[in-house]
Amino acid sequence: MQLAKQILYEDSDVLVVNKSASMVVNRARSVKSKTVQDWAEEYLAGQKQPVVDWRLLLPEDFSQEYGSPEEIFAQRGGIAHRLDRDTSGALVIAKNPGSLISLLRQFRERSIKKVYTALVHGILPMNEELFSAPIARLPGKTGKFGIVANGRSAETLLRATRHFELQKKEWPDFYGDFSLVEAKPRTGRTHQIRVHLAYLSHPIVSDALYAGRKRLRIDKQWCPRQFLHASEIAFIQPRTKKEVVVQTRLANDLEEVLRGLSSR
Repeated sequence: MQLAKQILYEDSDVLVVNKSASMVVNRARSVKSKTVQDWAEEYLAGQKQPVVDWRLLLPEDFSQEYGSPEEIFAQRGGIAHRLDRDTSGALVIAKNPGSLISLLRQFRERSIKKVYTALVHGILPMNEELFSAPIARLPGKTGKFGIVANGRSAETLLRATRHFELQKKEWPDFYGDFSLVEAKPRTGRTHQIRVHLAYLSHPIVSDALYAGRKRLRIDKQWCPRQFLHASEIAFIQPRTKKEVVVQTRLANDLEEVLRGLSSR
């Protein structure tokens, strides 16, 4: 596995890797290939880790209601959050039970800042706007989420950074206007950015769940996978209490897609 070559940041407590779009984060019975969780466990076991007192990193009010720090760490393999299989970019991994509990608390309290880059259909404004709409799993739609009145609250800051157009004379339907979007989720709901953009009639290019069948069929001819990349993450280092900001460049395959578009 090549994740060791994609380490963006590492200290005695935390690891940030650049996940490829083809890799699943968490282990599951339905997943046959190696996951980020598998890699993390192997990487940490094979490294000579510095002796650190991870108990010093636990919040004072930590409760063992859901298990001891050791049990939670063993269950999650250090994985502090997740990215969809088809989403590339920055992923945070804890190297010990104390840092994992600290990071999970930060995610729960929404203090971790995340920035995603997406290419979407249509022209989105360049001024930043907050979109708020509750999200829940859709009944009868395997793996699909949507805007539901009694769903969980979800907020995303959205702004376009560039506008593009695409037109190929040899394919009459192969055209359109697009926006490169910076998305900052304030909450962490499943498929949040994808659902919010689709609801706004600006679905992410090549999104297999939310772009629509006809649009997806055309998208796949020039953008082989979902154009969504976790480009930045900022968190508080559990030991030093200082903010760490980690950025990653747009994945090579997505950069290639942008080179095929014309600025608008």
